[in-house]
Amino acid sequence: MPSMIREALRDDVDNLARLLLAFRNEHSQMIGGKGSFTLDQAREEVKENLHRQDSGYFIALDSSSNQLVGFRRWELHDGFYFTRELYVIPDMRRQGVAKELVRHFEQWVLGKAQDIACISCTPHNVAMMRLARSEGYEILNMIEMRKNLTDDAGEPRSETEAVGLKWKVL
Repeated sequence: MPSMIREALRDDVDNLARLLLAFRNEHSQMIGGKGSFTLDQAREEVKENLHRQDSGYFIALDSSSNQLVGFRRWELHDGFYFTRELYVIPDMRRQGVAKELVRHFEQWVLGKAQDIACISCTPHNVAMMRLARSEGYEILNMIEMRKNLTDDAGEPRSETEAVGLKWKVL
């Protein structure tokens, strides 16, 4: 599915905020949260990242309808460009949009005279882990851990399901 990918503009804030809201809530539920992010919070986050020098968004538009179908937020951290968030609407998943966003990111990073591209994701985001691995990315350095402090905290995916590894309990 060919998409047009371009830098997000101020005119994109409302549409991008809706996708960010879906991403945040889906991501929260994935790691055992309650998914309580709001549209106002999403708008503010998008506006903040659009004004920063070290962060921004690229959006994917359906080439036939010109509708926003996905986004990628980048961030410059310790001299490296990271994809911090990548989201594609459910109806457009498994059609190559995420791959196009990743490949666009790599070309963009090369254009910044950098030769390393990084992707940040939680181990529970199995789809992103598979995509990154299929595009040649290797695990860099971080595993985030959590502890339920109340009985009503949601359960994240198991470690085996998340990264496909058998974890040794110490």
